[in-house]
Amino acid sequence: MSEENLSAKIREMSPEEKKKLIKKIGQDAYDYETLYHGCSQSTLAALQKHLDLEDPAVFKSTSGLAGGVGRTGEGTCGALTAGVTAISLIYGRDKLEPAIDSAGYVEAMRRSGILCDKFEEQFGSLKCHDIQRKVSGRAWNLRDDKERMEFIEAMTAACSEVCQKAAQLAAEVILEPTPTG
Repeated sequence: MSEENLSAKIREMSPEEKKKLIKKIGQDAYDYETLYHGCSQSTLAALQKHLDLEDPAVFKSTSGLAGGVGRTGEGTCGALTAGVTAISLIYGRDKLEPAIDSAGYVEAMRRSGILCDKFEEQFGSLKCHDIQRKVSGRAWNLRDDKERMEFIEAMTAACSEVCQKAAQLAAEVILEPTPTG
């Protein structure tokens, strides 16, 4: 969905309809993570479904972002990167041009920054291992098969909740009207 189409859709939605949509997006992200695992794709799939952003290539491109990028835990939470991806799909620049001259680039960066701030406020960090420590008391080595299986057993509900919240925060940021002026 383009920014123009989304803007028209947003103008037509009541605040209650927006709340319901945000809740549905969050619930789908939770359910997808619970069923399929992969925080980045679970979160993005929910945003794509409800915001008319479905694109198999974009979905596929987020495969390696889960587990703090390539299961390292050292990178940004995959659920957050999915939210930034959705923001960029709607608001980002369409071609390579100087960033300073690109309204799309500027708007995507502005909204992505807002999402990162909200996410960090919620979870205390943007980093996968830090979030794992916050919700479980420890960080897991997701590249080790044994630890990954333990992580899945111990953390599925917690990761599903992170995906749910990340998807909801992203949807809130996406659905905010673009400032004028």
